[in-house]
Amino acid sequence: MQDLRDWLKEVEGLGELKRVKGADANLEIGLMTEVNGQRRGAALLFDEIPGFQKGFRVLTGSMLNARRLALTLGYPDVDSDQQLVSRLQGKMIGFEQAAPQFPIEETSTGAVLQNRQVGADVNLLKFPAPKWHAHDGGNYLGTGCIVMTKDPDSGRINFGSYRLMVQDEKSITLHISSAHHGAINIRKYQDRGEPAPVAVSLGHHPLYLIVSAMGIPYGISEFEYLGAVAGKSVPVVRGEMTGLPIPAASEFALEGFCSFDDFRDEGPFGEYTGYYASGRGKEPVINVRAVYHRDDPINLGAPPGRPPHDYSYVNALMKSISVKESLVKDGIPDVKGVWYHEAAGVNFFVVVSIRQRFPGHARQVGFMAAQCQAAGNHLGRYVVVVDDDIDPTDLNEVIWAIGTRSNPEKDIDIMRNSYSSPLDPIYPDQGKIFFGSRAVIDACKPYDWIRNFPKVVQSSPEEKQSVIDKWPEIFK
Repeated sequence: MQDLRDWLKEVEGLGELKRVKGADANLEIGLMTEVNGQRRGAALLFDEIPGFQKGFRVLTGSMLNARRLALTLGYPDVDSDQQLVSRLQGKMIGFEQAAPQFPIEETSTGAVLQNRQVGADVNLLKFPAPKWHAHDGGNYLGTGCIVMTKDPDSGRINFGSYRLMVQDEKSITLHISSAHHGAINIRKYQDRGEPAPVAVSLGHHPLYLIVSAMGIPYGISEFEYLGAVAGKSVPVVRGEMTGLPIPAASEFALEGFCSFDDFRDEGPFGEYTGYYASGRGKEPVINVRAVYHRDDPINLGAPPGRPPHDYSYVNALMKSISVKESLVKDGIPDVKGVWYHEAAGVNFFVVVSIRQRFPGHARQVGFMAAQCQAAGNHLGRYVVVVDDDIDPTDLNEVIWAIGTRSNPEKDIDIMRNSYSSPLDPIYPDQGKIFFGSRAVIDACKPYDWIRNFPKVVQSSPEEKQSVIDKWPEIFK
């Protein structure tokens, strides 16, 4: 579970890994990753990158389809979206509840410790850090990384996936949106006038990347949640500079401190919204004190871009399941389906299908979906609520419901002063205080006269199948 190399063997056994030799880190790897992501292609493992030591590799496109995502989650027999959703239904709440049973397992050894550079020996420039997009402001070593931080008040460890731009041999800038737990932890140190300890894993089993993007509720350890998913505690080594846990099987890791007064230019960067949205700004610097890596390390890349991109499918599926379970956990009845659409950068357009049970049911669902925990609250825009005869994953059906079942003057509600982000392309720089809005569209049949709503012009599945069977030469 913890080892990226075992995962790669499994993927190669499925015929879904391609090895690429000689691609340039300056845009070519990024271009190949973009094209491959749009085609839902194989995982790409780049080696012999010009200007870098042979064996210092970059992996992209790790989970572009249901088969590889399911394998990552421990379901090697699953090969479709529907099967995967079915397997995961109801599991998220169980993982949250079971997480405390899987505390991290500290060890003094680990593959990540095969090579070690400390102090003056640290040189980040020897590791391939692609310039992923043409107008990026620099080279990004971290895209599929996980960043470990600590709450100085409680001691609680958090990890999340954030972007890291190389500044020089020993420093790297860290960009985190202000509402993320990692950013909150770092600000607490800055408010005290103290440097914030930070550790980063840059190559690991892709399950870490899935968990890092899920918006785990505050107070639940991502390490323990990951252990619950895998059914096994995560082995970690303690960083000798920061004391923070680092996955023992990590391919490549670093640790250091974010100074409370050292901020440098970072960005722009092509983000998951499909734009260079956040511009160039001052971000905190990690002054790197130590680097650890395996022989021939693999950096897990997950560059965003105009959707679909490297990890938009993963985010859409996992976020949809997570928000559905959050609604169920909060007592909302008869939630039939939730789907975040990749076409809108995942976060900006979500559809929830319900079986209406009482007046106001659709509005309740819409408002809750727009604001529930981190998964629903971060950078939302449109929430559409539809009846259970509508497939929330099918935009044709969703648009039909909006067009025929909603009345704009009555069925669109606006939520103002909700959380946004510097990555939101429609808002100018707000001095790092980001407010956005949400539209909740009730595209359900009006509850007060639902029984009299016009019948749908549609044959039953059995009737359709009967003509398909009778006329195979027409419908084969």
